[in-house]
Amino acid sequence: MVAMGRSHLSGQRRQVGKEGLRMEATAGDQERGASSFQVTRHYITMFPAKPIITMGKEEKEDSGFGFKDKAKAEETLRLLEEHDPNYRRLTVRGLLGRAKRVLSMTKAEEKIKNIKEAMEVFENWLAELEKNKEKKTDKKEKEETKEKKDDKEKDSSPDVEMEDKTKKEDKKDLPADTVPGLGFKDKATAENTLKELEGRDPDYQKLAVKGLIGRAKRVLTCTRDETKISNIKEAMSLFDKFLDDFDTMHLSKQNNPYISLGIVRTCVAKAEGLISEQQKSFIEAYSSVNGEYKRLRTVAEKEGGKTWDIVRNVALKELKEKYADVKLFDEKDEPTKEHLEMLLWAYSPEQARVKKTIQETKEESENDKSEEENNSRKRRSSAKDEESPSKKKKE
Repeated sequence: MVAMGRSHLSGQRRQVGKEGLRMEATAGDQERGASSFQVTRHYITMFPAKPIITMGKEEKEDSGFGFKDKAKAEETLRLLEEHDPNYRRLTVRGLLGRAKRVLSMTKAEEKIKNIKEAMEVFENWLAELEKNKEKKTDKKEKEETKEKKDDKEKDSSPDVEMEDKTKKEDKKDLPADTVPGLGFKDKATAENTLKELEGRDPDYQKLAVKGLIGRAKRVLTCTRDETKISNIKEAMSLFDKFLDDFDTMHLSKQNNPYISLGIVRTCVAKAEGLISEQQKSFIEAYSSVNGEYKRLRTVAEKEGGKTWDIVRNVALKELKEKYADVKLFDEKDEPTKEHLEMLLWAYSPEQARVKKTIQETKEESENDKSEEENNSRKRRSSAKDEESPSKKKKE
């Protein structure tokens, strides 16, 4: 019994000891927690934390902005009046983007109708904003133009103004440099396009077809009509085949680069009666477009009706085959008779050498002639003035 009592007491002591330790530890933790809380509260009082701005769902709802319906959109615009213009514009654009995404996932007709009405409100608001912006820009541009005009009137002479005006008018009168009637609407349009490009400069053919393919791809991204998509794809397959054949047949080697109009004029003087009537007509056409060869694509020959770029390529194909092995320059580095025939079509197999050996001849305009006459008159009058004092001395 005594042994049992002792063991029981020792067990109680152990239990009390553990509980006591637990109580002491808990009390210690509470004291440390209280002290750390006091330190934290003191730190917060001294250094208050900045509010953290989040863009969560609750924040978006609290802002009051939305696109649920027309009324919500109008309310959004009213709320945005408090903010700066840039923020307003970005917010409205963002809401429009979200509205479009919601529309793509919504099937309820009533909801779609309400969102579309809200979108219309936002779109009208943006359109009005852009309109006002354009007005301000136009006004600013007008003011700047007026200032420049005033400065120009002060600094420039009437002769310079007349020259600029003449250049602009000449540019307007020139024919277009792109072939009309090209398209990719369907297979028939593509076939007609390739037919229109036949016989033209190979480099231009490739460039035109690549441009049409690029435009067709852009149209496909914003087209939903299945028939239209199918027709455009058929046209594109024809163009792709054309490009494959173009590379396989190495058609770019058949391109006939143009010699400048100035060199052609020099060659006309060297030809001495060798020039044909057709070549004369070509040089007249080349001169009419101021040596801008791209514009010959829309200038037609009077007799055949074909444009001069096609006529030139047909003539050069024959001459290149005929004179494949002939000499192009003689001992004096002058172009041979055969070479001149090609040069009169603004072409040479050795362009670099031609540029070095043949000088350009510039055509004198009426203004240049009158200016030269005025200068000669001035020289004559100044010479008379210089002679008169010497005559007086002799007398």
